[in-house]
Amino acid sequence: MNSKMVITNSCLILVLGLFSIDLYNPALPEIARVFSVTDAQSQNLVVFYLAGFALSQLVYGPISDRKGRVPVIMVSLALGALGNYLTSTADSIQALYLFRLLTGIGAGGCPVISRAILSDTFKDKTELSKSLTVFSMASQVSPAIAPVLGGFITAALPWQYNFYALTLITLLGAVFIKATLVETAPLHGVPAKRLEGFKVLLRDFNFMVYSLVSAVLFAITIGYFTASPFIYQLQFHLESQENGLLFVGYSAGIVLGSYLTKRFLNRYSPERILMASLVALTGLAALAPLVLQAFNLVTAPAIVVYGFLVALGCGLSSPLLLGISLHGQAKHAGTGSALQGAIKMAGAALALYFFSEGHTSTAMGLMLGILVMALFCLFAIALAQRIASRSVATA
Repeated sequence: MNSKMVITNSCLILVLGLFSIDLYNPALPEIARVFSVTDAQSQNLVVFYLAGFALSQLVYGPISDRKGRVPVIMVSLALGALGNYLTSTADSIQALYLFRLLTGIGAGGCPVISRAILSDTFKDKTELSKSLTVFSMASQVSPAIAPVLGGFITAALPWQYNFYALTLITLLGAVFIKATLVETAPLHGVPAKRLEGFKVLLRDFNFMVYSLVSAVLFAITIGYFTASPFIYQLQFHLESQENGLLFVGYSAGIVLGSYLTKRFLNRYSPERILMASLVALTGLAALAPLVLQAFNLVTAPAIVVYGFLVALGCGLSSPLLLGISLHGQAKHAGTGSALQGAIKMAGAALALYFFSEGHTSTAMGLMLGILVMALFCLFAIALAQRIASRSVATA
């Protein structure tokens, strides 16, 4: 099996799912204007997408354990392309919500299969974590490129063209994956009972805690991408194209953090790196609003730098959470990826709902929201590692 091609396909599948979140973000203020809805209502388009994303993963994962990864991802991408096209035809905010939900249901196979094929291929925890750092870096292809593309589309064309572009991109990606991805699922020895894998994983304390923290870290990133267009365009009066270009700074932070994690894994354990990165992220989230407010530095450049540093912390942490939670789940790789993804997306959707209702369309509101989520992540991982160390000591 060509491990490099597996990683390539894993990254492409992930990016295709993320494009449907990121590309139209610069158009959210325009969508709010066209449909005469509030900023929070337009931001909820992402919440509906994530809800569909979360629920459908619980179906895609177990099916891929029994039927294989390739046929499942083909169905997933076809439904995602259909949902994006239908979104372009919506004539009300309710129709937009419905079609974003459908798109999320279709694209829900992307995170499941992208993680599962890595878990199928890399059995060692450190090697799996290293492959997931590449995966994490690739995840920033979408937020680095998609909002820039979406910004130019929004400036030149009606908002619907964002979704025409998404439909075409998804279909082209599906053709490449069909031609190059070999089956990785170990179809023999998979439990016949559909719920057996879920029962095993739900009883795994570490799996559940690390998956929940992964959800909250993901919510930080998605929260930044959904709130910042309103901050940059309404508070700081930037254009949509400039807004899209500023997302590159956040993506660069994720890429650098993931690259550093890959290097650190040669010297330190995943658990040690994770704790250090969460301490740093929480410290930044606590100090930044105090310093910026005290010195009257709440400006667009300052928020770009702040976003880069937050992304650096997320980039250091996120691949480790994925690797630690999925390690040792070879028989349930698809189900584990599905449950982890469902927790991640449902948790992120819930966090974003409160995020959108919590006045986070201002710079200070955004920073306070990120602080609350960073504190949760730090305390949850500290608790999990403390319990794990006690278990080892008493074994």
